[in-house]
Amino acid sequence: MTAFVETPPAEGLWRLGDAELLGELQDAEVVLRQAYARVLELVAEADARGVAERVGYPSLAELLRGVLCVSKKEARQRIAHAGVPVAVPLEPEQLSVIDRVLRELPPHVDRTERGHAVEVLAAAAQSLDASNLVSLGREIVNRLDPDGALPGEDELAHPRREFRYDTRRDGSVRFQGRLDAETGALLGAVLSPLAKPHDAGDTRTLPERQGDAFAELLETSTTPTEGGERPHIAVTIPLTTLQNGLGSAELSPSAVRRLACDAKVLPVVLGSNSEPLDVGRISYTVPPHLRRALIVRDQHCAFPGCRRRPSSCHAHHVIHWVNGGDTALSNLVLLCGMHHRLIHHTDWTIHMVNGRPEFTPPSWLRRRPGG
Repeated sequence: MTAFVETPPAEGLWRLGDAELLGELQDAEVVLRQAYARVLELVAEADARGVAERVGYPSLAELLRGVLCVSKKEARQRIAHAGVPVAVPLEPEQLSVIDRVLRELPPHVDRTERGHAVEVLAAAAQSLDASNLVSLGREIVNRLDPDGALPGEDELAHPRREFRYDTRRDGSVRFQGRLDAETGALLGAVLSPLAKPHDAGDTRTLPERQGDAFAELLETSTTPTEGGERPHIAVTIPLTTLQNGLGSAELSPSAVRRLACDAKVLPVVLGSNSEPLDVGRISYTVPPHLRRALIVRDQHCAFPGCRRRPSSCHAHHVIHWVNGGDTALSNLVLLCGMHHRLIHHTDWTIHMVNGRPEFTPPSWLRRRPGG
């Protein structure tokens, strides 16, 4: 293999001045882009010749995986990039932006206009990174197709929606998907007010606020029924673990205690081999009439400074019912999901004084100036 440029040995880089170092870095990036452009030329030629089939591979992507030891995703990306008609070497993410723009353009945009769009984007890529190139690409698509593609009757009747999720070993969930335009707009309208900062001291990032908003949406939604009953989340845990907060489970004991604050509880006695020996009756820990009285008293999340509406709140037992706390108005407080977690998993405490909840912050918070 022939190197494109001569480079100084790595052990001598410390001798370079700052300007020289940055110059070398830019030169190396040029080499990298030239090498990638050469790879794409070879991929395009292999595709045009049908080399994969002739040498026994089912597809060009599988050939690239075998010859270059790249992943299937990387092989497909290189094939897509090889079809982008740019005249200058670009880095992969920039090529992905241009490829996406070409795919978004409708069929009525002719070859001349498509070629001009590529020229504009390739020229801009000399001074814009991929994230900034996206905005220019969106502007080009809007100008060439100002009305957008009208959805067909079949698409309106059967909009394409996808949602995939998997549960990780620690119980957390990763998900991805897509929604049609109408449902996407509905999602934005529902999440936006829930994702607003609570106050000037809210340090959560936008993704964190949106994640909390999505969780709140799930917590307060009216879930569908199954066999005439609402779905259940079954958590099997020894009573002593639930009471003491010590032990191991897929969910932590403290998390289970929080879930059990305002939940439908089914007592089950297990034998030595974990077989059910006795199944008790299901009961709501906070019945509807008591929740209504709690809403009348607290009106919103009772945590200091929070005004989350009651429909977004849980009924929290000040003294947990597994520790003998009564399911009574004098032992309940209305808390939104975020502050419910805060009470259960930090050193905040609540005491009922004259029938009203009073909150005590952790000692480190009380010591802050102005706290």
